[in-house]
Amino acid sequence: MRGTVGVDIGATAVRVVEVTGVDQSGYALVSAIGLAPLPLNAVVAGKIRSPRDASIALAKAIRMAGVSKRGFIIGVSTPTTSFENRVLPTSLSSSERETHLRTLGKPLGSNYGLDESVIATYLARTDQGDTTLSTIGVSSALDDDVAAVQAVCDLAKCSPRAIDLSAAATMRAMTRVNVSSMEIGSIVDVGASKVTVTTRQGMHLRTVRTTAGGGDDITKAIAASLNISFKEAEDLKYTQKLSANFSRIAQRGAYATQEETINTEEALLADALNSSADLLIDSIAQSIESSSSAGPLPQGVTLCGLGACLLRGFKDRLQRRTGIPVTIVKPWAEIEKSKRNAEYFRQGRPDPAVLISLATATGLALWKEPL
Repeated sequence: MRGTVGVDIGATAVRVVEVTGVDQSGYALVSAIGLAPLPLNAVVAGKIRSPRDASIALAKAIRMAGVSKRGFIIGVSTPTTSFENRVLPTSLSSSERETHLRTLGKPLGSNYGLDESVIATYLARTDQGDTTLSTIGVSSALDDDVAAVQAVCDLAKCSPRAIDLSAAATMRAMTRVNVSSMEIGSIVDVGASKVTVTTRQGMHLRTVRTTAGGGDDITKAIAASLNISFKEAEDLKYTQKLSANFSRIAQRGAYATQEETINTEEALLADALNSSADLLIDSIAQSIESSSSAGPLPQGVTLCGLGACLLRGFKDRLQRRTGIPVTIVKPWAEIEKSKRNAEYFRQGRPDPAVLISLATATGLALWKEPL
């Protein structure tokens, strides 16, 4: 049985996942995976800078997964994407909502107008107090960003069924709650060059905020501080742990002894690691706090994305900064045991790092036609 395919174009790779269903425990069953690396700066903060490189990676990832080049769901996620809930007349059909919103003329994104945007809607709920009104989730993206995704598909001679908000996909992969739940939570997805903070109420989106900057900023800070290559700094980053109580360390002078020089290098590393991580954490905290404009602050934060999950001490530092419980969890997904998926297993179990990296692609494969 063939499943639904999700495609995530990230900063470092194109990820393709086929999901053949959801088991009784709520886990998505991943039957096929395709991963194709991207050149540096081909995609930055969700913006596709090199459609050609992205198309080559997309075609390769699809071949690796052995799935069709047609009918997949692909994501879009840039700092210009937005989401909000609007109360609209229940009598409006799904096809009439966009016309109504454009007629009202109220901007959906802070950086661009309705005439520059692509709009999609779905029925979140019908207001119990007044059945003539419904809460409608409204997502929007800049025309140019959607066109760039479509251009990649065209170059790869592929045809998607739909383009979805990547933030919504990540939420689908990371969250399982009762259908009547009204709990408020935030999902913080830290990638290489962007961070997306998605706040939900139950299983419905409330706000989405994507900002430039991510795990690569920490790597670049280490590389510049120690005068080493990006790859060396990336490898070094994951051997370190953020200090529990960090304060900037004074640097030694030019006439330090050999022992002092070693200590100076350690101090420079600690300074670069902790200072850059703090800047990233401050940005995340501000995004979480900004969600309060749509209601109460979240009761908990789920941290995902390899840009933070693999960095020791990041979770605890974020929790101290926000005062909100932070957890790291894997997506609700299981990889099917098969010969072609063997490389994604460790000691008989799916590699947690692989599952985390596939969260958005998995959520995209869980997409359903909106009401």
